[in-house]
Amino acid sequence: MTEQLTPVRWRSWYIALVAAGILVNLLGLHSSILEPDGALYASIAKTMVLNGDWVNLYAHNRDWLDKPHFPFWMTAISYSLFGINEIAYKIPALVFWALGGWYTFLIARRLYSEQVAQVALLIYLTALHLVISNNDVRAEPYLTGLLAGSVYYWLPSPDRWHRSGGTGRVVLGALFMAAAIMTKGIFILIPVVGAFMLHWALNGQLKQELSKPRWWIALGLVGVFILPELLTLYWQFDQHPEKTVFGRTGVSGLRFFFWDSQFGRFMNTGPIKGKGDPSFFLHTLLWAFLPWSILLYTTMWEKIKGLVRREKGEWVLPGISLICFLLFSASRFQLPHYMNIVFPFFAILTAEWLLRQDAEGKKLRVLGGIQLGISILLLVGCILLWGLMYLTNFRPLVYVLSMAILWGLFWKKAGVSGFGRTARLIISTSLAAITLYGFLNLYFYPALLKYQSGEQVAKQVNQQQPGKRIYQTNPLSYSLDFYSDGPVRYTDRVELVAAAKDSAVLYYSSREQRDTLVAMGVPVQVIDSFPHYHISKLKIGFLLPDKRPKYLQYRYLMQVGPKP
Repeated sequence: MTEQLTPVRWRSWYIALVAAGILVNLLGLHSSILEPDGALYASIAKTMVLNGDWVNLYAHNRDWLDKPHFPFWMTAISYSLFGINEIAYKIPALVFWALGGWYTFLIARRLYSEQVAQVALLIYLTALHLVISNNDVRAEPYLTGLLAGSVYYWLPSPDRWHRSGGTGRVVLGALFMAAAIMTKGIFILIPVVGAFMLHWALNGQLKQELSKPRWWIALGLVGVFILPELLTLYWQFDQHPEKTVFGRTGVSGLRFFFWDSQFGRFMNTGPIKGKGDPSFFLHTLLWAFLPWSILLYTTMWEKIKGLVRREKGEWVLPGISLICFLLFSASRFQLPHYMNIVFPFFAILTAEWLLRQDAEGKKLRVLGGIQLGISILLLVGCILLWGLMYLTNFRPLVYVLSMAILWGLFWKKAGVSGFGRTARLIISTSLAAITLYGFLNLYFYPALLKYQSGEQVAKQVNQQQPGKRIYQTNPLSYSLDFYSDGPVRYTDRVELVAAAKDSAVLYYSSREQRDTLVAMGVPVQVIDSFPHYHISKLKIGFLLPDKRPKYLQYRYLMQVGPKP
């Protein structure tokens, strides 16, 4: 029979795990901003505030055309309120991530039940790549909350407000969708529209729903609400065809927004190209949706079989999930965090499937064993990471062992205390995941960030030569730009040598650039050297202390010129 979670015991653990899940995500606030993308976006919003210009986007001291404005506007507002720092950069993203959790709960409760909503929220809070993205903040936390909010307001509702026309819901859904488009691009409309049409078609409602004015009004409102983005792009680029962007003039910001940034990447015909692998997200989700990925794959396989049989029922959530998966898999430009935006729907579908299973059935016994193994691996992984990174510091080990003991005590006493198989699976898995994420945000990431050389250079210059201009050429560091109190000049070697002709300048770069300047006869004095590693692309070998030196590069803070 399907297991009902015991109300009293379940509720106590549920509240504690939700609080802990929120806490471990908030722990990333104190960490530095990761390079390259996070630090780049933080620097763009910093320039926006310092210039008092909320229309034009600049990076590398020149016009920047890539992502839309909405996340930068939110970050600039946060900077204006809390100052320009990493916490202010991450706060708005966390707010939209929290909205994603809230709408995950509301959608699940509306479509299924209170208990499905509770389990879905726990899965959302403990999905690995959402936690990573709250540390390495890009556009995805914004998009996750906005997409979930739009779907919630557009979903069929049993209440009178929706049945009588639902004007408020139509407007709010359009507003969330417009903000999502102004975060990532027009493509986000495709899976949503496609999913609703799939739902209507499978339930014999397609013609009826398409004849309703509210859906056409909703799309019209989306067009109205994205006008701020269209106007800013027009003012910055279309009105100035003389600007050089992507190495050429006459670039249209509007064309880029509607075509090149989305469909151009998909077909690999735009200015930004990639190399796609159709199986990329199939194996990426195995780790990105940990510790729930096996349950997710089982759930989605059953949904796909239902789709083949053209079963009636709720198809908006599986429709969005499958369409996004197929679109991203077919694209030539792929990154692991792209699928984050459908994690709310993955969480709901997985929770609903899990709570429908026979608590005493073979399927749940097998999956319970798999989840137990995953939980143990997460706890062992913490200890292994401690051994690699913190062998002489026992505070991380005390934290991990304390949490492991709590996990073990729960598992030992759960059966005696009346917890059923489903509840044990959910609670123990969530507890193990929370243990890992607390370790990552408290100890692991801070240990890695000392290898982000641009940030270390900026902090040293801020302390020893506050307000001093720093020049940099390739290789670039966006964290240097963000953390520096003084101006950072992106330049080339010719401009650098010219600037250093009359007075010495500070210069950040690599050994190769230093050697080239020396060979040119330019006076160069190395002030300090800094170990450097691209920590957002972590490799196992780097974690091994005896092998780490071969993975490290060095960056130098130098004083260049003038010639004697």
